[in-house]
Amino acid sequence: MVKRELYMEQIRPLINKDIIKVITGIRRCGKSFILNLIIDELLELKINKNNIILINLESNKYSNIKNNEDLNELIYKKTKNIKGKIYLFFDEIQNIKNWEKSINGFRVDLDSDIYITGSNSELLSGELSSQLTGRTFEIQMYPFSFKETLLFKNEENDNISENEVFDEYLKFGGMPFIFQLENADKIKYLNDLFNSIIYNDIIQRNNIRDVDLLDKLIKYMISNIGHIFSARSISKYFKHEEKNVSRETIYNYLVYCINACLFFKVQREDLIGKKILKISEKYYLADHGFNQAISREKNNISQILENIVYIEFKRRGYNVYVGKVKDLEIDFVCEKMGKRVYVQVSYLLADSSIVEREFKPLSKVKDSFPKYVLSLDEIDFSQDGIQHLTYSPTDYFMQVSLGDSCSLL
Repeated sequence: MVKRELYMEQIRPLINKDIIKVITGIRRCGKSFILNLIIDELLELKINKNNIILINLESNKYSNIKNNEDLNELIYKKTKNIKGKIYLFFDEIQNIKNWEKSINGFRVDLDSDIYITGSNSELLSGELSSQLTGRTFEIQMYPFSFKETLLFKNEENDNISENEVFDEYLKFGGMPFIFQLENADKIKYLNDLFNSIIYNDIIQRNNIRDVDLLDKLIKYMISNIGHIFSARSISKYFKHEEKNVSRETIYNYLVYCINACLFFKVQREDLIGKKILKISEKYYLADHGFNQAISREKNNISQILENIVYIEFKRRGYNVYVGKVKDLEIDFVCEKMGKRVYVQVSYLLADSSIVEREFKPLSKVKDSFPKYVLSLDEIDFSQDGIQHLTYSPTDYFMQVSLGDSCSLL
């Protein structure tokens, strides 16, 4: 069992603290599992199990709980005779209307330690959420990293090679449950999960009527991961396909996908002008396995590698931008605690023109922060202080020093 220490290390110092722990992330990335890990640690600390209340709001057992008043009635009834601190866990809290009112009330009325999860990136940005300002700590969860995948696979099979794990991870992504399935069932699982996210977290939640447009938009975005987009350019694409769609509709649908944690939007930064550009951005998937399951483009390994690297920097708490140096582009400018890392991602540096394309933008940045080109080559093209990381799963994903005692992946 992979205990997901990256997240538990963030949560442990907050246990018994008067702050609401909010765990967000795409559906089925492991949020419920983390709640159970926290409960296990509470039991190890000799907390009475009767003082621990777990409410999974996707369970039929709680299908009658629709709003904050229903939730209040349930919790005050369950806690009426409990003595001592009460540990409250709410899984998929966004299913309850006005949930913020209840959570804030429990914090005030009960001697409680509160943990909530939600499959919505905007869980704490609603109007009601202002009641919780300054009283929450958000932890963004992601699917398995390559390192976590390797740990899981080694628990199952000591003889499995890193190359085998790497190939499987590239193809199927890091959704935790997928590693319990045979390869023949993995694509079906990803398709079913994808459809569940689209229906439950996007269509139903936002009352979308033009489902066909949404489907075409999402598949177009997945097939073009890592490309520069704007609502205007996408609208023009649909017009070329003889489907008139307003920029406002495109923008709204993209926001719904981001809120459902399906996509992440990455803005561009002008590295010379030192400003964030407000038009045209890139989009990446929460899990690159959806690319393999949904996209018609099956030979887009460069996009998949780029997606993996982006999510890993996010997993490690970096703010990530696309870098613009005049007419050149740097895939990722990653910032954390005043430090930066510049990264270019490529499949293979097959000829001198590709080498120049990947190294030239980095050479234009004159600061002293680390600069990397990542590819699956066997030859090292490092030059002019720019480090080229060549193929080996452990080198490519686990041994890149970022100056903060962390590896890249």
